[in-house]
This record gives sequence, structure tokens and C-alpha cells, in this order.
Amino acid sequence: MPKPLGFLTSDGAQGNAILAQIRNIDALSRDSIRASVDDERGSVAAADRDQLARDIAAIERASAALRRAEPALQSWIQPAATTAQSTRPIWLLIGALWISSALVAFGAVYAISTLVG
Repeated sequence: MPKPLGFLTSDGAQGNAILAQIRNIDALSRDSIRASVDDERGSVAAADRDQLARDIAAIERASAALRRAEPALQSWIQPAATTAQSTRPIWLLIGALWISSALVAFGAVYAISTLVG
């Protein structure tokens, strides 16, 4: 059996007591670190909430000032009623395209037939 150190008892009770104290110190330091981190998170979260509230208030003030300065600007949330514009029917455009294509094709055929003979 190994000989115990002079300052420790042979049954290991003192060693176990010392280990328990070391473990308690580690647990206490972890708890204090957690508490300080939680305090920091709480203060950071409160600061973030305050900053967010200030930013939202600034945006609302700016949008109110913009609405007063430029009443003609419209909100995207409430789109204005669309006004019917007098547009030309698409079929008129397609017909004009077909007629112009036919004239170009007939012109090319006539030019080739004239040159060939």
C-alpha cells in the first residue's frame, strides 16, 4: 500500500474534502460568470430595445415630415386606383407588323426576280 503524504490522513478523507472545496470553487466561479454574463445580456438587450425604439420613432418622424412636404407621394400600402389609359389595341400593332413584314418580303422577291432576269 502506498504511503500517504505527511499532511494527509491515510483514509483520504482530507483529500476528498479538498477536492470537494475545489469543485465548489469552480462551481461558484462558473455561477458568478453566468450571472455577470446574464447581467450584461440584460443590459445589452435593454440598450438594444431602447435603440430600436429611438430608431422607429425617428423613422416615423421622418415619414410624417415627408408626407407633409410631399403630399403627392403615395403610400405603397394603399395603392391608388388605376386610371384607364387610352391604349391602342394590341391587334392593331400585330396587324401592322404582319403587313410591313409582307411588304418587305414581296419587295425582296421582286428585287431578286428583277436582277435574275
